[in-house]
Amino acid sequence: MKIGIFGMGLIGGSLGRAILKYTDHEVFGFDIDKSALKKASLLSAHTRPLDLDKDLPSLDMVIFALCPRAAIASMKEVVPHLKAGAIVMDICGNKRIIVEEMTRLEELYPNLFFIGTHPMAGREFSGISHSQASLFEKAFVVLVPVSQDIAKIAEVKNLFISIGANDVEICNAKKHDGMISYTSQLAHVVSSSYVKNPHCSSHAGFSAGSFRDLTRVARLNPDMWAELFVENKDYLVNDIDEIIKHLQEYRDAIARGDEQELRVLLADGVKQKEAAENARKERQK
Repeated sequence: MKIGIFGMGLIGGSLGRAILKYTDHEVFGFDIDKSALKKASLLSAHTRPLDLDKDLPSLDMVIFALCPRAAIASMKEVVPHLKAGAIVMDICGNKRIIVEEMTRLEELYPNLFFIGTHPMAGREFSGISHSQASLFEKAFVVLVPVSQDIAKIAEVKNLFISIGANDVEICNAKKHDGMISYTSQLAHVVSSSYVKNPHCSSHAGFSAGSFRDLTRVARLNPDMWAELFVENKDYLVNDIDEIIKHLQEYRDAIARGDEQELRVLLADGVKQKEAAENARKERQK
């Protein structure tokens, strides 16, 4: 296949590197940042830069590795120039806003295949300089098909499996955004809030794995995550309210010196974590 990737950042660059390393497909990269394209060449993240005037009609797949609003804007410009049967795919962190636009475009271009995807992989660093061909190894990938073509869905699934993904989960946009609010976006809100404690600047010598784990994703891209938070605010606000409620329970029990209540709260947390781990292991069998 000839695959075009719009956005040669961490994810787009990693996708390009993985596709070229593990498959026989060609990759044509595009980014408004010319330095990113130069790095893409140096890191073997694309076969060559995408020529917007010449290459679009020959592409078999187009991947939008951009923030949702930028992905939608680029999609509107690119889709009219694609050939029949081409796959149009995004890898954004929110899906409802993307699927809404893909649904509109599908009505205009029914000979194209539209699908939302979200690889459950990433790093705390952004930019193509931090891209890795191994980024998707053993990762799960969420697929949100807009067009209903089993063969095309299998083609997308097989692409991710070929670059190391463990398996795929197929769902709708609403379920995706509800789950991602909790598993990803809430974690970034909590981590960013946690590092604002005055003790954070002097933690050296007093911290270990728990501190590193909880603060890792505080090193985020503010522009991207602010957009993701706002576009998913209905789910995310509810999840923030839920964690505030539980933090208040712990805070009040500690303030009262109520060890018995704390044991109950902590034991319930252990129980919930074990249940979640057991469910994960069953899912991976």
